[in-house]
Formats: sequence, C-alpha cells, structure tokens
Amino acid sequence: MKTLGEIIEAAKSGERPEYDDLRLAVCAMDALMTFDRQAIWKLAEGEQQGKKQILIWSSLWQREEQFQRVKRAMAATPKVWLGPDNDPDSADVQERRRVSIAIMGGVARQAREKSP
Repeated sequence: MKTLGEIIEAAKSGERPEYDDLRLAVCAMDALMTFDRQAIWKLAEGEQQGKKQILIWSSLWQREEQFQRVKRAMAATPKVWLGPDNDPDSADVQERRRVSIAIMGGVARQAREKSP
C-alpha cells in the first residue's frame, strides 16, 4: 500500500491509484480536516474569550501541530495513520459509527420537534 503522500501525488499526476488506497486516503483526509476544524474553532474560541495565547490557544502552536500532523500522515499509509480505532474495514468501527449516527439523528429529530 502507498503512503498518503504517494496516493495524492499519483492522483494529481493523472495516475489511477487503487480503489482501496483512494478509499482510505479519503478517510485520512477527512480526519485531517476534522483536526484542522477543531484547531480553528479552538483559536476562535480563545480569541472570543480573550484567552492567553499559549499552547492550544496559540496560532503558532496550532500551526506547528498541524504541520507535524500532516507530515506524519503523508509519510504513512492511510490505514496505518488511521489506526485500528478508525479503520473503516473494522466491524467495531462500523458499529460505533452506526450507533453515533443513530444518536445524532435522534438529537436532530428532537431539536426539529422543539423548534417553532
């Protein structure tokens, strides 16, 4: 299996990476986007609340964390980087997703029923 960086470069170069490589690369990129979103929200929260700019509240710290996270992800295969707790081929992961989706669907339904 290719590293995430190799898969992305191959796709950008007009190659056609294997289906499983692409599928796992999409999962890895989704996880990276989630980390980035959390970091941006944390910075915005810190700014709104006037938090001292240290560690997670610091844009410099977040920039370095993001750089290192992407560097590690690009150097690993998506399956290895995702790890067993996020492997979409795992029955346990799929069960956890099914339960989470059902819970969120119930929460959304309740919110819709309560809104005017």
